[in-house]
Amino acid sequence: MKFKKMRDYTHEEFVQLILNLNEKQILELSSKYGGYPVLFRMALDDRISHIPFIQTGAAIIIRNESGQILLQERTDRNMWGLPGGCQDLGEDLRVTAIREAYEETGIKLDPNKIKLIDTLSGETRKNSYPNGDIVYNNTSLYLADVSIKDASNLKGDSETKKLKYFNPKAVPKNIMDVDLINSYLKYINKEEI
Repeated sequence: MKFKKMRDYTHEEFVQLILNLNEKQILELSSKYGGYPVLFRMALDDRISHIPFIQTGAAIIIRNESGQILLQERTDRNMWGLPGGCQDLGEDLRVTAIREAYEETGIKLDPNKIKLIDTLSGETRKNSYPNGDIVYNNTSLYLADVSIKDASNLKGDSETKKLKYFNPKAVPKNIMDVDLINSYLKYINKEEI
């Protein structure tokens, strides 16, 4: 079935659309045309769409052979962050991590070869989007080591202004994932022991 991007519908059009879809079609709409958080927000009455909500997702540290980590400068807020994003309905979080990594960097990863570093939640994961949405993210943080060939074959998407590798202890000041980077730094300190 062919849909518009979810944010291109009015609230009433969206409600009418959802009323006529089965679960499979709703999953397709969610995964291809905006993601679950947008689907959720569009389903709310406009008068209460400012309610903060919990959002589950994954982020991934992509580490090159020199120990540098890949960061993405985002187009929506001119800040640096890790590749990552929201979980699609029914999606394994490992798959979320590698899907987002591919979409935002062009690097193809194997979900069976990434390592779970930590799961972060709470106040440090609170995020406000440019459109006013407020979310509390529950984020699974993964690690993927990549070869020189993979590390240099970068291609961002519409969310990506720039991709660059950094020493993990010398990331840009305007970074939005401080808690995730700190969790990674604790992880590598344990690796070195």
